[in-house]
Amino acid sequence: MTVEIIPTRLDEREIFIANLQAAFRRADGTDKFRSEDLPRFFDRTNATLLNILADKQLVGGAVLILNHETQRNKLSLFFVNADCRNQGIGLAAWRVMEKLFPATKVWEASTLWQDKRNLHFYLNKCNFNAVSIYAARHPIQYTDKEVYLGLEKIMR
Repeated sequence: MTVEIIPTRLDEREIFIANLQAAFRRADGTDKFRSEDLPRFFDRTNATLLNILADKQLVGGAVLILNHETQRNKLSLFFVNADCRNQGIGLAAWRVMEKLFPATKVWEASTLWQDKRNLHFYLNKCNFNAVSIYAARHPIQYTDKEVYLGLEKIMR
């Protein structure tokens, strides 16, 4: 399987948001993010939206916040469509992203501390380190009950 990362075009934003919403949908069927908040978040943070392709098929995406001065870059959102999980696509996509941004000194990410699947992915597969735990609100509204683990990967 060939995994590629390509920039999301402006005319693909609605599809990107729909796929993101589906990937982050809660068990009770509610959306984690309000659809109207996402474009504002992307614009306000000057986010880089990326499509993940496996064998030329759209299978996921990523939202990066790049700091070209410090090269401390953030993997803000990262998802593989539910029907494409457990095939190694996420790890392959992450490795491609690392190669696309070779000047990065530190990658930052965060995930729910209760989400063992994500923790295994970031800590054991991608070699991030846990650096903090917090329940602060982010630019996109989270509930106060959600506790997050802050992660970093030092590249050089």
